[in-house]
Amino acid sequence: MPKETFDLAAAISGIVSKSDTCAGTPEVKMILLADIIPNPANFYAIDRKALQPLMDSILMDGLHHYPLVMKHPSEEGKWQLIDGERRYTACRELVKEGHAEFGAIPCSVKEYGSVALAELQLILSNSTNRVLSNAEIAKQAEKTEMLFYQLKEEGYEFPGRMRDQVAAACKVSASKLARLKVIRESLVADLMYLFEKNRLSEQAAYALARMPVELQSRIAEIRKGDPLEGDVAERVLKKSSEGWKWDAADLKCPDGKACPGGDRFLRCDLERKSWERMCGGNTCCLNCEVAKESYSPCERMCSKAKALRKDEREAAEEKAAKEAKKAARKYQVPTQENARRLLKAIDAAGVEDNVVIPWEYYSSYPVSDVRRFAEGDFENSGSWYGARLAPEALCKPARVCELLKCSADYLLGLTEDLHGGSGLLLKWKSPEEKPAAERIVVAKFKLPGADQSKTMLAKWDGDLWCFPSDAPIDSECVGWWPVPEDE
Repeated sequence: MPKETFDLAAAISGIVSKSDTCAGTPEVKMILLADIIPNPANFYAIDRKALQPLMDSILMDGLHHYPLVMKHPSEEGKWQLIDGERRYTACRELVKEGHAEFGAIPCSVKEYGSVALAELQLILSNSTNRVLSNAEIAKQAEKTEMLFYQLKEEGYEFPGRMRDQVAAACKVSASKLARLKVIRESLVADLMYLFEKNRLSEQAAYALARMPVELQSRIAEIRKGDPLEGDVAERVLKKSSEGWKWDAADLKCPDGKACPGGDRFLRCDLERKSWERMCGGNTCCLNCEVAKESYSPCERMCSKAKALRKDEREAAEEKAAKEAKKAARKYQVPTQENARRLLKAIDAAGVEDNVVIPWEYYSSYPVSDVRRFAEGDFENSGSWYGARLAPEALCKPARVCELLKCSADYLLGLTEDLHGGSGLLLKWKSPEEKPAAERIVVAKFKLPGADQSKTMLAKWDGDLWCFPSDAPIDSECVGWWPVPEDE
């Protein structure tokens, strides 16, 4: 059978039914605000910035739910506020703003046979009408347990274990209630302040509360009010239970002096991510793998480790520079040879130094750079991953042949003759030299109004240049080359 749960509202209702002084419908009275005293047992926080909507509602429609009060147990003519502190506070603020009509408000008046019952009513009202923080739940549980024991001494009965009844009354699990009790009883004051301000999670607070008080105090001093992640707190707790002290007691500096890094090691571990290794002050910074990492090293390493890291980095950079220079020289020698060969064609064609020659798929070279390479000047030439101007890397042979007026065979290293090789030279025939008969050719025509030309298939019909469709071409031919005829 499912376990029967305990309902705080039902408990209060049952207890109240046993008391003649609590029976019946509450009486409604108009009471001066000045005669209402807030309940000192009310530990629930009021967000005064959030009161404005409630004040606007009261100002527009009045009070729909009246504050609950009882006769003050010690002050004659005064009333103790049981429930409705937000409404009471909102009315006081309205009076301060000049709305004197709220100087007296209707209140539900009820008498309780026990002060404990009145405080239970206060807890019931707040636990059902608002979302509570973990700190408020912890206080509520502590107060509820105390009140239950007080009522038990007054003759009221509660079935089962008191812890289960308190957990059910507060509508939380017994395990959560147990964790909150550990936090309430064992967390040091500075950390408890963060917990009560919702700046410390239940997970973190529970882990911290199980640490030695001295370690808690050190963590509070190091964090200086900054929250701590729950998984980090649990990792520190685990290491603490394994004997870690974060005192660097067994570490010595290279000069033989004791390591001064105690709290620095703890501060470092408190900043670790869940996947990062903790050190605990058990490893000298000079030997720590995290301090030696090339990417995102430990920022808390000592000055000696930082100096060593700087020296090692500079040595590594110097070594890398030498290796890069050596590797570059390996590629610069063939580059110089390639540049000298290309320069022969450049000079023969009379190409200006500012002309850019496309070569590799991803790079083009001004003639001035080709001259520098040919002379062995490679300054400011960037990184080297291979020889440049290599014949096998030529990606636009037709374009380069046109610029340099040489054969592709020469550029590809198949011949030493600028115009030799296979005999198929990319050298345009003069437009004055007309084809001997009607035929299809590759021809260049000057574009109207521009210095550029367009290369295309054309037809010589014996008298005129035409498109292959026989339509005349109304542009000046500046060169042509015959297309081999089909056999």
